[in-house]
Amino acid sequence: MENNGKRSSFGFSVKPDLREYNKKEPEPVAKEEKENNAEHGEKVTDLLKDATVGLALSTRDLILYVFLWYVCYPALMFTTFYMAERYLRIKLDQFTPITALNAFITICTGTYFAYYLLASFINEPAEPAAYLDEKPFFYQRIAWYAGLMSFVLYMSDLLNLDTLQNPEVIRLFTIFYLLYLSAVTVFRHFNGQVSKRR
Repeated sequence: MENNGKRSSFGFSVKPDLREYNKKEPEPVAKEEKENNAEHGEKVTDLLKDATVGLALSTRDLILYVFLWYVCYPALMFTTFYMAERYLRIKLDQFTPITALNAFITICTGTYFAYYLLASFINEPAEPAAYLDEKPFFYQRIAWYAGLMSFVLYMSDLLNLDTLQNPEVIRLFTIFYLLYLSAVTVFRHFNGQVSKRR
C-alpha cells in the first residue's frame, strides 16, 4: 500500500499487466463483415437459383400432368370407345380378318390401358406412393396406346382430317369429354374421402 506522499489518504496501487494485451493484433472487424456479407450474398443467390429451377420444374410437371390426363388420355379413350361402338354395329358379312384384328386390338388396348392409366389417376389422392411408382411408365404406356390406336384408325381408313372435322365425331367427343371430366373428378374426390376415413 502506498500513500502517494500524503499522510491522510491511502490507496491501492494496482497496475494492470498489459503485456499480453499488447501482443494481440487487432481483429479485422471490417474484413469479417465483408466476408459475412459475401457469404450472405452467395446464399441469397443460391436460394434464388434453386427457387427459379424449382418453379420451372413445377411448371413443366404441371403442364405435362394436364397434357397427359386431360388431353392425351381422354382422346385415346374416346378413340377406343368410338371404334368399339363401330365394331358393335358392323354387319357380319363385312367382318373381315382385318376388322377382327382391329376389334381385338381395340378391346385389348382399351382394357389394358384403362386399368393401368385410369386406375392410377383415380387412385392418386388415396395412394400417392403407388402413383409415383407408376409415374415413370405413364408416357411409355401412352405412346404404346397412341401407336396401337393409330394403327387401328389407319387400317379402318379413319386417320384423316375428314374424321376430325366430322360434326358427329366432334359432338360425341364433347359429350364424352364432359362425362370423362365429371366422372374422374367425382371418383377422385370420393376415393380421397374414403382413404381419409381409414
